[in-house]
Amino acid sequence: MGEVYRARDEHLSRDVAIKVLPPGTLTDESARKHFHKEALILSQLNHPNVATIHDFDTQQGVDFLVMEYIPGITLSEKVAAGPLPEKEVLRLGMQLAEGLAAAHDHGIVHRDLKPGNLRVTSDGRLKVLDFGLAKLWHPVTASAATESLSEPQAMAGTLPYMAPEQLLGGAIDARTDLHAAGLVLYETATGRYPFCEVERSQLIGAILRRPPRPLTALNPTLSPELERIIGKCLEKEPEDRYQSARELAIDLQRLLRETQLGSSHAVALQEQSLWRAVPHRRTVVGVGIAVLAIVAAVTRYLYVGEKAPPSVAVLPFADLSPGHDQGYFSEGLAEEILNRLTKIPKLKVSARASAFQFKGTNEDPRVVGHRLDVADVLEGSVQRAENRVRVTARLVRADDGFDVWSESFDRDLKDVFAVEDDIAKAVTSALQVKLLANPSPAGLTTSGTTNPEAYEAFLHARYFAHMQDEASAKKALQYANKAIESDPSYAPAYALRADIQLKAGGMTWIDLSQASAAARHDTEKAIALDPSLADGYRVLSQIHSWIESNCSGAETPMKRALDLAPGDPDNLDQGGLLAMCLGRPQQAAELWKQELLVDPLRPDEYLWLAQALRDLGRYEEAHAALAEALDLNPNQAMVHEIWGEIYLAQGRPQEALAETEKEPQGFCRDLGEALVYHALARRQESDAALARLISQHSSDAAYQIAQVFAYRGEVDPAFQWLDRAYLQHDPGLMWFKTDLKFRGLRQDPRNAQLLKKLNLPE
Repeated sequence: MGEVYRARDEHLSRDVAIKVLPPGTLTDESARKHFHKEALILSQLNHPNVATIHDFDTQQGVDFLVMEYIPGITLSEKVAAGPLPEKEVLRLGMQLAEGLAAAHDHGIVHRDLKPGNLRVTSDGRLKVLDFGLAKLWHPVTASAATESLSEPQAMAGTLPYMAPEQLLGGAIDARTDLHAAGLVLYETATGRYPFCEVERSQLIGAILRRPPRPLTALNPTLSPELERIIGKCLEKEPEDRYQSARELAIDLQRLLRETQLGSSHAVALQEQSLWRAVPHRRTVVGVGIAVLAIVAAVTRYLYVGEKAPPSVAVLPFADLSPGHDQGYFSEGLAEEILNRLTKIPKLKVSARASAFQFKGTNEDPRVVGHRLDVADVLEGSVQRAENRVRVTARLVRADDGFDVWSESFDRDLKDVFAVEDDIAKAVTSALQVKLLANPSPAGLTTSGTTNPEAYEAFLHARYFAHMQDEASAKKALQYANKAIESDPSYAPAYALRADIQLKAGGMTWIDLSQASAAARHDTEKAIALDPSLADGYRVLSQIHSWIESNCSGAETPMKRALDLAPGDPDNLDQGGLLAMCLGRPQQAAELWKQELLVDPLRPDEYLWLAQALRDLGRYEEAHAALAEALDLNPNQAMVHEIWGEIYLAQGRPQEALAETEKEPQGFCRDLGEALVYHALARRQESDAALARLISQHSSDAAYQIAQVFAYRGEVDPAFQWLDRAYLQHDPGLMWFKTDLKFRGLRQDPRNAQLLKKLNLPE
């Protein structure tokens, strides 16, 4: 489609690619206007995996396009050396699918996707070239079908990479590009085009009628799942393919995550920084990581001799009561069983937040096991009538769906504690777990009270606390009060009430100063009543770090909480935040990785992990963590803003802007734009975004406003807003010590003064 030159844009001091169209391509001014209109649409497509069109113009009768210059090699050159490893195929395929998705969202179809139109940079980024230009070069006409059969170049596209509908002159849409994407993936995975042995004269017939040779016949190392994904792209009928590029991206991303699981566990075993930071937890936490490494590397079966230790997810029990009004009780019972099982050595238990996402879905236990990476799934039901309760539980093997164990319990409600114990003990027996020598293992003998009224109120309180809205928080607080009134020595109820009050104060549902004072009283009471209760120490650590800006003071209770419950995801989460506050991003990353091993469906934690990895300069891992967050929640707030910050840290401001603009209008978008526009030397736009932040969020985002001033090199206002953040107890200050945006402030004496106020070492 013309000659391409590398050129220098002296106005903006950048290299560009100029594509000069052959003489006569645009025969008249009408055609030129049409081309310009199409080029304008393409220029609005700004995505990290798509080459950008900067301009279209005519000079001295020569028509040309100015495009982004991309150093690197084409994918066809890369594949010429042989098939790529499956992980690289998946990584490149994800980038290709994401670029296609962005284009299709704009109504743009490539029409000529092939390895020669894909460029790979030295750092592994894939860029799609000539997006939509095939349409500009040869608009599809009524005679296209005839032209395509007699003269393939007369139709948009390159014959070997055309979909059947292109050859037949049918409607072309996004699914046409997905067929070509499948051919590209096939070639990268095998090193060969599917019909490379077919003579050109017979190629059209092969594309229309013949199935490609199976991938695993050409490359036996490939996984069956990759073969399935590519095969779905290459279906002859568009209706049988992926219906969107995002569907393809999700499947590739999931497969990549599964293939990386084993290697990530091996890396975790090798890295020792966490052990140095918390040496007295080495044995307990090390066993947990070793368990996961063994599970990923060999088998996920039950613990017998040299087989892998067991792992289980406890799903919320179904409420089968006549009035269907016992949700709090059925969920609470399942959670109590889960909490007890987590205290058993060598048993991996999927965390509540992830397991309870399957509430009401009736999902196949095999699917649940796969998503949560556990070998067995415990599910059950509760039927409650007056003072009688019937609990049915069954343990299901995740690999084949067969029952391992099932049993029913009919009891008087006053014996509900015995029901919990019976189920927990039966499950552990079925899993063949070797318990400690103690005949009454920790966690299986007491719920903290023998008072049924107190226990039922506690279950109500915890049920509403998990809903995380203002009305539910107030109900939760009422029930926590009732639990404590019924049993003033009920330590878990005090810890739960402290947690409810602290979170409600943080959300401004109740007065923060009063909430923190009440929460401190309750944590101290809980610890005094039960020094082995980890929840009390964790909430006390949160009060020190969140409310009092005293992360050093928060360290001792946090260590105690982790000692008592090293696998508790809430402890690991707070431990990671505290490590960041103390300037230990490596330790924070390790704690969050451990949390996500037992609680893999929490997008917020992937956000925290991405920021820690960013501050460590591990940018590709940070990108992968954000991709996980988006996979779990496509509407997750802050993902694109943080992604933009990572691109800024990499010196890629244009890609940072493209990512930031994906954030919905509001706080996160304004923060990202204030930073990115400054990096792009677009001061007026940076000022406008900062002004919006200040006008709308001066009372709740002082830390983020300080970030912008610091990043822009405006030291005095940065410190002024940091002082305001300190007075407002802004939780953002927990990130101050590792925040790269404050590098320009580190030598200022006011930095040492602030660290002293925060009780942090310099």
